[in-house]
Amino acid sequence: MVRTVKVPPQFRPVFEQAERDVGAFFDTMERDPARGVINVGGERYILMRGESIFRTLRNKMVVEFGREVAAAFLYDLAKTVGRGDAQRFAEKLGLQDPIQRLAAGPVHFSHTGWAFVDILPESRPTPDDGYLLVYDHPNTFESATYLQDKKRSDDPVCLFSAGYSAGWCSFSFGLELEAREVSCIACGDAQCRFVMAPPQRLQAQVDRIQKRA
Repeated sequence: MVRTVKVPPQFRPVFEQAERDVGAFFDTMERDPARGVINVGGERYILMRGESIFRTLRNKMVVEFGREVAAAFLYDLAKTVGRGDAQRFAEKLGLQDPIQRLAAGPVHFSHTGWAFVDILPESRPTPDDGYLLVYDHPNTFESATYLQDKKRSDDPVCLFSAGYSAGWCSFSFGLELEAREVSCIACGDAQCRFVMAPPQRLQAQVDRIQKRA
């Protein structure tokens, strides 16, 4: 049984294996405050307060550069980090199959406190132009800052979550993929929902899903 991610039945075996592998990796966590070090699987990790990463940085950038520039920067930063993490994880675990590489991502996402991932049945993660991933994050660290303060946003706020997952999946499938948040709890929607596809097909997929909703 998969606990750290929700997936359609056909993907459960590979995600069960990912949960075992990634869980074993995080079981090696060692904290040594006397040296200022956290190690997981021989890798250096850091803990940061979610609001500091997201809202403090985002608000400062919005004031200095404008909303669109700030959103693009945060998304691109997260995408770069996600791509790098996916490559490193694939190397450490010897993952070659794109679905296996993908599966490690949501489990890693949960263990590191970014969000829980619910991959919806209409997803078709294939290594071609037809790639589609539709997924919910019920509790991103970004939307949590708004819920905590009982505030609402005019725009979807889960930029890091979208960018990181797009970077992870871009590496995993050897494709250039983009993710867009189409509904957000911080805006008053029922869920934070994302659509991921090749950039030339993303808008059409978003339009189709939003029309259906």
